Amino acid sequence: MNTFLDLVYSLIVTPRAALYDITRGERLREAGILWLFTLFLTAVSAFSEGPGLLVEFLAVLLFLGLSLLVHSAVTDYLSGLLGGQGSAKGITAGFMAASLPLAFSVFFTLAESIGFSFLSGIGSFAICVWTFVLDVLAIRENYFFSTGKSVLIAIAPYVMLLLFLLLLAMIGVFAAVAGLSEMEEMQELGSVLGSI
Repeated sequence: MNTFLDLVYSLIVTPRAALYDITRGERLREAGILWLFTLFLTAVSAFSEGPGLLVEFLAVLLFLGLSLLVHSAVTDYLSGLLGGQGSAKGITAGFMAASLPLAFSVFFTLAESIGFSFLSGIGSFAICVWTFVLDVLAIRENYFFSTGKSVLIAIAPYVMLLLFLLLLAMIGVFAAVAGLSEMEEMQELGSVLGSI
């Protein structure tokens, strides 16, 4: 337990050194415990009337687990293309540890429930920025990249997701337009057949 608390403390006080240690040492076990603890706190903060805490925790675990794997895979692939020297285990451990700021969302959920909703928005923004900074540091320490290259690699999976969603939307629009034109052709054919 002392190692776990030391990890949390070092991620808050000296995140660069902590993420170097986590990514280079491929400390999946410690980072995984921290990640599960963070997910549990996230599920607690999002808990509302409904299916129950366990179901919400499992849903969060499944969704964020798949997101973590895809994010790690894309980052590792792009970093490998750009000459990075790190490992997939290292970046996965780094991303797990970089999720620590999400644990603080409990406080902002509590603030919102007692009427300080403006704090919730500010806190959510701060947590997103802090998590992104930790992700960039994890990429930097795992692959020995510069900060600029690490930022570009950290942004790349989100840009790829946005492009994928735009492509799906364009395909949907084209399918709808094609469907409407076929409906008009069928109506014209029906009117021609009706006049015969």
